Amino acid sequence: MTVHATHLKGTSHRGYLELPWGQVHYRRSGKAGGPALVVVHQSPLSSATYEPAMGALGEHGLDVVAIDIPGFGMSDAPDGQWSIPDHATALWAVIDALELPEVHLLGQHTGAIVSVEAASQQLDRVRGLVLQGIPLYSDAERAEKAARYAPGYTPAIDGSHLQVVWDRIRWLYPTISAESCSRQVAEYLSVGPDYGVAYRAVFAHVPDVAAVSGVPTLLLHGSEDVLDRMNDVVTAAFPHAPLVRIPGGTDFVAEEQPEAFAEAVAAHVLACATAATPRFTPVYTATVEVTGGRAGRARSLTGALDVRLTRPAERSGDDGGTDPEELFAAGYAACFSSALSVVERRRGATAGPVAVTASVTLGTRPGGAYGIAARLVVRAPECPQDVLEELVAGTHAICPYSNAVQGNIEVVTEVHGAS
Repeated sequence: MTVHATHLKGTSHRGYLELPWGQVHYRRSGKAGGPALVVVHQSPLSSATYEPAMGALGEHGLDVVAIDIPGFGMSDAPDGQWSIPDHATALWAVIDALELPEVHLLGQHTGAIVSVEAASQQLDRVRGLVLQGIPLYSDAERAEKAARYAPGYTPAIDGSHLQVVWDRIRWLYPTISAESCSRQVAEYLSVGPDYGVAYRAVFAHVPDVAAVSGVPTLLLHGSEDVLDRMNDVVTAAFPHAPLVRIPGGTDFVAEEQPEAFAEAVAAHVLACATAATPRFTPVYTATVEVTGGRAGRARSLTGALDVRLTRPAERSGDDGGTDPEELFAAGYAACFSSALSVVERRRGATAGPVAVTASVTLGTRPGGAYGIAARLVVRAPECPQDVLEELVAGTHAICPYSNAVQGNIEVVTEVHGAS
């Protein structure tokens, strides 16, 4: 008699982390101290699908951690509906709890969306990305799917809901085996009737692909993956990322062809781990020529800026002059305001009308040196104070002006939201 296993065997260590919203289950395998690869599964499944490949990945010298997203597999569900930025923030909490300073992220489908968002949140800690099918839907597609996709099921005493789940999985993955289908049914049932909770987060989120353009990325999936149809869209979004299609592999290629999967992933991770970390990727360059110092003229090479510079002590109210401190303050305020909008979008938050005021003070230092100090005042009268404080803290992390002055000058920030 042939025995068909419905549980995937492996050699990974399994553990739990206690985090503010509950316990997170994870699997870990491979070489301690090797390049850290953190794996984020598709929904509504779990890390179990990577179990067959984890040993092979470990044999390549990687330290592999596969997590169960909160609310899936054996991880506790959070309260309420989490957004993709919430899941990405939680992923960093897991990574921090495991004391991994730098990581490579591998995400599949929902996990790919979470991985891109996580990378955009802490770019300096991500050495590389592996995207195992990433759903880059248009606005119309996201709206259409949000209205009808993954309607859930109602438990029935006669067990007919089991047929509903089985039929859905067979519709999604028509070529997988009965054993694999049985495993996916168990995963769906473990999540519960509202298994589409993570899908809704995906459909409400627009991935900031541009934010991770400087991260070395591999596009990898089976040739029969349900998202293989999106290759043109995805390769256009990631023009520098190689696309590797494993012949005959489905969405479950990591369990179907673990050696081929591990070889492709490990080659990318090891190449990223040994490459010099790019610290800066140019996006735009502005060039301004100044003649006459503080009592001269500033002209941009584009011609858009042409202003007279005057010393504040010599300036009359209507002379039309400005000074370096005013120009710096204008740049800082404008940049911080734009960066705040990016943080809002990434976190799915809305601050409402925002005004940013920057003050830059010129002063002296001991020994005859000069220095500056800055003050930012952020006002958003419609945004709760605690929410605005979190948004401003996140903005300081990505604003290029804040990054430029961090540790160099004193910056005082005032935040005024709704009381």
